[in-house]
Formats: sequence, structure tokens, C-alpha cells
Amino acid sequence: MSEVDSAPAESPPRDRCRVGLTSAAAGTPVLNLVHPAGGSVACYRGLAGGLSPELATAAFLPAALDGGVLDQDVETMADRYLAEVPPGPVLLGGWSFGGLVAFEMARRLAAAGRATGPLLLIDTPLPGFGAVDDAALAAEFETELAKTTGADGSTAEERASRFEVFRTHCRAQVAYRPPEPIANDLVLVARKDNEDAPRWQDHTTGRLRLRRLPAGHYELMRTPHVGALTRFVKPALIAAGESLR
Repeated sequence: MSEVDSAPAESPPRDRCRVGLTSAAAGTPVLNLVHPAGGSVACYRGLAGGLSPELATAAFLPAALDGGVLDQDVETMADRYLAEVPPGPVLLGGWSFGGLVAFEMARRLAAAGRATGPLLLIDTPLPGFGAVDDAALAAEFETELAKTTGADGSTAEERASRFEVFRTHCRAQVAYRPPEPIANDLVLVARKDNEDAPRWQDHTTGRLRLRRLPAGHYELMRTPHVGALTRFVKPALIAAGESLR
């Protein structure tokens, strides 16, 4: 499943994809979240607020949203975003498609010998899941746009550009095949009917901590469910941040 978010995407400088969502005292661990398929990171506001001040939060936006290159695959996105991750231990996560990119980032960091904590996945589909047919993607885009933004006042050109970002990310999601499991523990929050969620254990040699919430894919990131989500993930992320210092 993928999504078009409920608020316009932020616009960082063209050469910068990483933006801060919340700040905290010096030395506070930072959770780095990757955008979902629609590209905006507005979906993370509730989570970021709930994690503050114990954790700061940053997020990655697609370069294409500010006139940059539209990356075609998960691996290229991971490389681009990792180039902007500050030195030191790293906490990563993402909702839906964003979780797949975060997974690949964690895999590459481990290969480079960088310390990473548990990986936060929020209703992230298994690698290879999704539609690639243009008609199916267009229908999904329109359906999800109606669920999230409604009549947002965007021009036809802007909608076409947003759809191209959405379609490219959905295709990257389907094409992504990680070559091996990672060693990170996975903290996975899934919607109530996500029957594939336990299969994430196949993609890690670490522990899978799974919590299902009585909510749909989009509702997970909204009040009141984002509060329950935050309460579940916060202790593990804080503990990881402390141990990685």
C-alpha cells in the first residue's frame, strides 16, 4: 500500500533532502524517517511530536519535489539519503514505502560498519508488493488523494508531477529485492488486517516486535491511533538511542 499525504510537501533546498521535524537538546538521539510514496513527510508530524523531547526527528524528502532528480529505485534513494546522514550511530524508520527505503539504508550502513538501532516500520509492505500497471496506479493515486488531501487546489500540471513521483515510488517498491536479511531488530506497527506483517521476520536475523492496531493504513498516522503507535515504539527507540551514544 502507498499513499499521498494530507498536506503539501516541504521544499528543502535542491541539494538537501533531509529536513528537521523536531529539535532537541544537543546529544539527543535523532530518528530519521523516510517519506512514503506520495513524497510528503507531513504524515510524521504526530509521531515526531509524541517522541519529543526525548528523541529529535528528521525526515527525507524526494529530491524531485524541489526540481531535482526523480530516483527510480530504492537503492538509489538509499544512497542519496545516506549521503546526508550525520556521522555516528543512526536510527531509521518509515511509514509504508518509506520503511523499505529505510530498510535498504540500514542494510548499507551495516555493510559500511556503521552502528544502527532497531528499524521502525509502520505498516510497511513486504518487498515486491504492489501494482505496476498504469491504470491501477492511477486509480490508487486518485483514491488515496481523495482519502488524504481531497480538493487541494493543485493545478493539472502539479497533479501530474505528483502522480509521477507516486508512480515511480510504487514501481520501485515492487522491484525492490533485498539480497539478504539485515541483523537489526524490527519494530513493526501494522494495521489490523495486515496478514503479511509476521513475514518481516524472514528479512531479519534479529527480533521482530510486532504490534497491530485497530486502524487502517492511513488512520495509523492520525489521532488517536498515532498516540498508541508512539507509546509502543518510543521506549525501544529511546533505549536504542541511549545505547548507541
